[in-house]
Amino acid sequence: MSKVPDFDELIGTDVPAEERGRLRRAHDALLQAGPPPELPPALEHPPDPEPRVSFLPQRRRYTLIGLAAALALVAFGGGWLAGGRGGGFHAAFTKPMHGTALAPGALATIRISDADEAGNWPMRFSVNGLKPLPKGAYYELYLSRHGKPIATCGTFTVHSGTTVVRLNAPYNLRKYDGWLVTRNDVEGHAHTDAVVMTT
Repeated sequence: MSKVPDFDELIGTDVPAEERGRLRRAHDALLQAGPPPELPPALEHPPDPEPRVSFLPQRRRYTLIGLAAALALVAFGGGWLAGGRGGGFHAAFTKPMHGTALAPGALATIRISDADEAGNWPMRFSVNGLKPLPKGAYYELYLSRHGKPIATCGTFTVHSGTTVVRLNAPYNLRKYDGWLVTRNDVEGHAHTDAVVMTT
């Protein structure tokens, strides 16, 4: 049997009275609680510091790695195809567009590249939410001034989902304050009042 530790021997005499009282209460509580229970046999030996964990059998692990690599390749290929088959198009700036009351759910982005030596501004126009038109009808992208279509940047048709077309603006863009998309009828007469999208 071990000897009961003497409080004064443990603490000494140079401890302030308030701190001494707090330590005395703690000492008495520890003596009253008694020694801890004996160590269970399962804890007599420490656990292995580097346990071996295998989440999946090796065969499945290689299958999953192969599947992940295939998915990454498909995602890369899809991005490459959607980006114009690696055509090297670099947008210097973008302009978002939204539908008017004639096409409330339509959204578009004009990605405009730097002007070439001749003053052409190559564009990639991505649009979603415009209705496909009857045969012979088409949409037209314009540069605008004060909400009026002024200079055409090209015509296009759409399909369901997102349509991406390459267009061009051979103008000084600083002369205009916006962009519009109009709908043209089957006979080819422009409905300049039928503005379906704007910036």
